[in-house]
Amino acid sequence: MEAFDYAAIDAKGAKQRGTLMASSSRDARDMLRARALIPVDLNRSRKKTAKTAEASNSFLSGRVKLKDLTRATRQLAILINAATPVEDALRVIALQFERSPMRGVLLSIRGQVMEGLKLSDAMKSQPQAFDDLYVAMIASGEASGRLAQVLERQADDLEAAQAIRRKILGATVYPMVLSLVAIGVIAVLMIFVVPKVVAQFDSFGQELPPLTRFTIWFSAAFKSYGIWVLGIVVLAFIGFRLLLKRPAARYWWDGMRLKMPLLGNIIRDLNAARFSRTMAGLISAGTPALDALETSRHTLKNSVMREAVLGAATRVREGAALSQALQKTKVFPPLVTQMVAGGEASGDAGQMFSRSADYLESEFEARTSVFLTLLEPLIIIFLAGIVLLIIAAIFLPILTLNQFIL
Repeated sequence: MEAFDYAAIDAKGAKQRGTLMASSSRDARDMLRARALIPVDLNRSRKKTAKTAEASNSFLSGRVKLKDLTRATRQLAILINAATPVEDALRVIALQFERSPMRGVLLSIRGQVMEGLKLSDAMKSQPQAFDDLYVAMIASGEASGRLAQVLERQADDLEAAQAIRRKILGATVYPMVLSLVAIGVIAVLMIFVVPKVVAQFDSFGQELPPLTRFTIWFSAAFKSYGIWVLGIVVLAFIGFRLLLKRPAARYWWDGMRLKMPLLGNIIRDLNAARFSRTMAGLISAGTPALDALETSRHTLKNSVMREAVLGAATRVREGAALSQALQKTKVFPPLVTQMVAGGEASGDAGQMFSRSADYLESEFEARTSVFLTLLEPLIIIFLAGIVLLIIAAIFLPILTLNQFIL
């Protein structure tokens, strides 16, 4: 990437000057035209500071959103499948992204492709948009001559990842909102309601019920030490997050999560689905099984499953069948290993991995629905129970006093 000083005319006829980053002068002109600017003068910049270049070309910076990457991948697959040259396809797609870093990314890649680089090699220069797995998939498609098919599968995988992300978001947002509401209601009752009612009990001149005494004590403690307890909880959470950055602690925690009832199965299915879909894409693109394992294991978020796949790769390197190697890990659902074994027997392991991913994603959706179905009423019941206890603590002294008077 080089810096270019330019002078250009905008749509209103006004002259503009600035600096932008591009791989070549031709790429720089294309980027100016993409901004609706007509280049008049363009020269390599003598300014060497990265700060100036970055400030003048801010639309190239920033991480690309998943939805933009998915959209670009799908459109690139369609155009290449229609026999459109790669450089033309990149230019057409880039023009559709007006205020996204994806435009600069695609134009930069186009410039490098026109200079003779392969598409996968050009994508390596844009890590903010394309990770190692994406680049490996494109490279395998170029090597096998099936770039369009690989792009279509990659677009399918990205759309599936978006769908799973939305499901996870939907599964966590509502319970979190309910929990915050519950905590807020309890805090309001403890800080504002209970102390005012307690002031009226002083005139009763009798011993208060145990539930009322406990509520008064908890209210006073909440007002005095609530902020400190909250601070300790926050610090403990931050400390726990920092602890999980250590490999040994992370491995222990991931192992514990896999053993949790219901939640462990959800985590296992989600990771296995992501792994299976990546394996399906790589094997279908002609990637050897061992290389596919080495690449796909990085898609696993659970360190226990990731280390298990590393062990499976070692067994495959020693001559074991892929299905047997995965079965010995004991971390993947039996259905996956059985379907892969069937795929190996029929010579279509990639398709079996794809079907496994589809099934596991449907299982993830079903388990998430069950989890939400159980969690939401539990939170509501808990909130209602706390409120009822506070109301009972308030009214018990009043009822006791009425009985004493009668």
